Amino acid sequence: MSESDPPADLCRVRLAIRLATELCDLQPGAWERRAYGATASCRVRVEDDPAVADAVADAWDVARCRPVPEGVWSRTGPGGVVVVVHRPVWTLVARAGGPVLLLMQGSELVARLDGDPEWAGELSVLVQELLAASRGEPPFQESQLPPRRSCRGGAPHRTAVPGT
Repeated sequence: MSESDPPADLCRVRLAIRLATELCDLQPGAWERRAYGATASCRVRVEDDPAVADAVADAWDVARCRPVPEGVWSRTGPGGVVVVVHRPVWTLVARAGGPVLLLMQGSELVARLDGDPEWAGELSVLVQELLAASRGEPPFQESQLPPRRSCRGGAPHRTAVPGT
């Protein structure tokens, strides 16, 4: 890296803004066919990479934290509602209904998480909670949410229901 190159963190922020703009401005079908984010992203399973699993777990913490940390914002456009969460080592860019994109510090990979069948429902709820957080709405009631999966693998935590 030369002295004129921007820091990696700034590059990640710039890429996140570009991806968020595409998701916000392009309808889902057009995004899949024409967007840089669609062609540059690789489908990744959440639990196949510990750093990705850690980022998703951290995103849950952000979603339920009030006041909301800096670096969380959303925007609405013709393509839908988009949320961006920028943290020190990762940035998440997601549109309600998908896709869910993750940028990691030290990696040029744009990880696309929404294709992971084991995490599809969980990621959908996460995006909704992050959108609520970006608008300053109170966190969702934990009692109304389905049981969360472990971010380290294994079966979801469930409570026994009498008579089952």
